[in-house]
Amino acid sequence: MTPARLQLTDGKLLRLLMRWAPTGSPLTIRDLALQAGTSKSKIHALISGERATVTPDVATRIARALGVHERALFFESLSTPMGTDATGGDRHDHERTLDAYAARGSQELGGHDGPIGPYRCRP
Repeated sequence: MTPARLQLTDGKLLRLLMRWAPTGSPLTIRDLALQAGTSKSKIHALISGERATVTPDVATRIARALGVHERALFFESLSTPMGTDATGGDRHDHERTLDAYAARGSQELGGHDGPIGPYRCRP
């Protein structure tokens, strides 16, 4: 299983923090790459928005080089919400599931008559 990747909050923020580096002088892409132990192309891709994610280890090293907390620059992106695909279009999988189990679905959603028993019984 691949480790979760962290997503950059904003490339402009990264560029701004590079200008206000803890050393007192601006960091170049090359300087940041050397301090973070990664490639110049990866730093450039983060700033330009070509690539928005890095491994947690790289995110920690970049944040440390800039003197900020890792979560100030990066966050964990959530998985795709139910009912949408990766491109953002609605697929309505949840509606198809309810149609397949209509009796159970209506009971769970409150569209029923009478008292409800437990959905699952524990031993």
